[in-house]
Amino acid sequence: MNNDSHLALFLMIGQSAAKASGELPEITDGKPLYISKSYDVTTYLPETVKLANQATEGYRLFFVFENYLRKFIIETLTKDGVETWWEKIPPDVQSEIDKLEENEEQKRWMSLGSRDKSALMTYPQLLRVIDHNWKDFFQDIVRDKALIQEARWISHLRNTICHMSSISPEEIERTKQVMRDWFRMVSP
Repeated sequence: MNNDSHLALFLMIGQSAAKASGELPEITDGKPLYISKSYDVTTYLPETVKLANQATEGYRLFFVFENYLRKFIIETLTKDGVETWWEKIPPDVQSEIDKLEENEEQKRWMSLGSRDKSALMTYPQLLRVIDHNWKDFFQDIVRDKALIQEARWISHLRNTICHMSSISPEEIERTKQVMRDWFRMVSP
């Protein structure tokens, strides 16, 4: 066996070992999680940090999609310049947001910063606002109401991630597909 063959075999064995050890829950994925300059919780909770790292893609997707929907709704509902977007929100959603705003006021000791009412709208509320204002504001832009239903189908995935559980790669792909469908119809 020549040197090139030895090197190729060495690399292949190394890659196989790295893959096999990476699948063990007690082995970290090499991504530290510091809670101070010198305290990496990966050392003490490798399985949990590994799961958190796996969940980041789903969280990032929903972070982007939910904020995109929020901005899209606010911009669409304020295009006429006469009324504010808040006046076009269904009364039940307004009431829910007012309660959330009161709760945030009580928690002002936390450094949440100043957030307007739109930042308090939940993912299901955002979809409800589009549905409620479909005919007057969104029908000509979105053009296919099935997109709202598609976005509702992944609500459970969003809640799963936001309640500190990971979702399967298949569900990550489903989320990406919903986003692609939206962005095909309504470009960000």
